[in-house]
Amino acid sequence: MNMDDLRSTAAAFFRNKGKNVITESEFVMGISMDLRWMPPTDARDLLSALLDGGHITKENEYLRPAFDISAADVPIGFRPSADILKGKKKPQPQGGLLGELMAKAESLGMKRKDFIVSVNSIQKRINVDIEIAALIMLRDGGVDISDYCGRAYEEISKR
Repeated sequence: MNMDDLRSTAAAFFRNKGKNVITESEFVMGISMDLRWMPPTDARDLLSALLDGGHITKENEYLRPAFDISAADVPIGFRPSADILKGKKKPQPQGGLLGELMAKAESLGMKRKDFIVSVNSIQKRINVDIEIAALIMLRDGGVDISDYCGRAYEEISKR
């Protein structure tokens, strides 16, 4: 993993967002859903790598670049290399709660892409974690979400 790649990735992401302060869920959604650079689990690993490498700082629930992003040399159309996380990926539970919620939506006939678009829209509109947005989307679709609420609370409170 090249430290310059991580620095460029952080600069490109924050420049794309147009702001210098974001939440973890904004980072994960931005990397995976908006920019489509990698899946959410890899985006979480990327965040860990950026924090460990000192490229991003975390204060309370907010993330900031740890350097002047305007001074970073980032090529036009930058996209991190596929091996940026080589040796850095953490073992993740298969799919996690979000994966289960997506599978539930798919079992009800919703296409994966439509689920992601809807959840992303809800998350941006009301500024909640991705799991909460997924629960709202399913609830609004008539699904009983009571079995998922406790797990969502547990996952979110660990962050």
